[in-house]
Amino acid sequence: MADTSNLALAQVIRGWELPLAIEHEHAAVEATAALGAAQGLRPDDFALVLEEATERWQLNRTVGSLLRLAVDEALRFTPPVLDKIDAGAYFELYKKLRDGAGDVAGLPHSVARRLLSRTSLIAHLLDEEQFSCSQVARLLATTEASLDVSHGSVAFIARKLSLLPKLDEDAAGQDLWDSDQALSLALFPDSSVAETSAIAGKETDTWLPEVDVERLLNRLSGADQGSTEPNWPYLQMLHWCLTPIEFYDHPASYLYEFSPRGQIALELFARYPAATGNPVLNNAKAVQTLNSTWARNRGRADAHALVALLSTIESLPFVPRRQVARVLRAWLLRMIELRTVKPVLLDLTVTDDLFTTVTDYITKHETYTQGVIEQRVVDCLAVLAFDRAGWRARGLGDGVNASNLSRHKLGDVEFANVDERRAIALEAHGGHLSVTYVADHTRSLKRIVEQRLAESWAALDDPEAWTVEVLFVAHSKDAAGLPTAQTLHGVNVTYEYIDYRELVERAVSGSTPPDRIAAFGLHVIEQLNAGTVRESVREKFREITTAPAINDLIPQVSS
Repeated sequence: MADTSNLALAQVIRGWELPLAIEHEHAAVEATAALGAAQGLRPDDFALVLEEATERWQLNRTVGSLLRLAVDEALRFTPPVLDKIDAGAYFELYKKLRDGAGDVAGLPHSVARRLLSRTSLIAHLLDEEQFSCSQVARLLATTEASLDVSHGSVAFIARKLSLLPKLDEDAAGQDLWDSDQALSLALFPDSSVAETSAIAGKETDTWLPEVDVERLLNRLSGADQGSTEPNWPYLQMLHWCLTPIEFYDHPASYLYEFSPRGQIALELFARYPAATGNPVLNNAKAVQTLNSTWARNRGRADAHALVALLSTIESLPFVPRRQVARVLRAWLLRMIELRTVKPVLLDLTVTDDLFTTVTDYITKHETYTQGVIEQRVVDCLAVLAFDRAGWRARGLGDGVNASNLSRHKLGDVEFANVDERRAIALEAHGGHLSVTYVADHTRSLKRIVEQRLAESWAALDDPEAWTVEVLFVAHSKDAAGLPTAQTLHGVNVTYEYIDYRELVERAVSGSTPPDRIAAFGLHVIEQLNAGTVRESVREKFREITTAPAINDLIPQVSS
């Protein structure tokens, strides 16, 4: 027969909604009954006393001594993570939740009590899952409709548990900037504004295949409107929203948990070419999140793009959300660079000797410029070797990481002759060429061949009438396993692997010194003087052209 002697007392204790471990609830009731017995009260009588004390607590916040003792006794049966929560801490937290502070609104009695009942879950999310307080509040509101509270309310509990999420000034400041800069350099070595958005869109497609990230970034950057300047405050706000995601499972649209008025935010904002004060306070002072309502009130297309981007990122689980945030922060750094850095132009007289000096270096060494110098030299050599009457070039001057698929080209640069049903594609590769790299290129080439057939080739002739010759240019290659021929969608594809010396010989054998001077000036010097090329690349180029004696040394990595 079930023991009902403490039933009334158990009902009172359950009404407090304490964060007790479920398996220890009975023990908590027994211990509280023992406390009542020590006061000379039977369980039913103690239940009546505590019920009346609970009513006073609810109505006027008065916490009687017996209520405090009973709550303290029951709280001995919470999970270990809540060891710091005794009756004193519990009622102190309750008072803070009721009173609120600053921008944090006070909570009704029932909501404060319910939130405290979830202290164990809150502690787990903060400690084990690296949730921010905003993400905890968001989860609670989603799963428990009566717990729609602000991150500030959760922060009261987090602080008491010594689990309050904070951004470290070094880690979230210069260290993160340096890490993002390294990724930006790798992803966008020489890309234009439009190319940078395209590459970022491609990089995030793995996690966001259903969203046109490139279009949203073009709108944010002003590229789709032909603007030379983006609305910098919106880019600053995006950067701030993406910063905590490196360290915490944090919802991207939430602005204020990590203090946009603080030192980390102010130093970040100061890196932008904007003189409009604090972008968050100026544009979103009265809102907690950047949402569709905020965007409608702003009345700008880029505001809607910002909100769409943040809400999309927010929909992802933490791991992919952090990966997307990394790519977008790298994109932001590239936007700053493209819009603000003034190039120190190469001031060189182009001669056949200059052509020889540079091409000799390329045949022997990598330039360690993420392939930028190699790509421009290959453009020049390819023009000299393959650009003839009846042939049409595609891809000359494209950035190193420009997408072949989006540019509808068969390689980094290609030459096609429709009358001959033939195309020659060159893939420039600094350093060693592996079977894995070639296989990856072949997968994308298959899609591009299909694309070209749909565009025009199939209308002109049967697929088998077309031939694509792919030339991989590298300093070295795997000894075995590289394919020599394939049929892709009926099109005959052949593969040839040459080093830079062989490409130089083909270019020189079919050209004159004036040809080489003209091609080198147009495809190398002019391209390296473009605003999309980093100064470190031009510095490396000057080093190559002014100190030929170093050609026999191993070059240092350019930063």
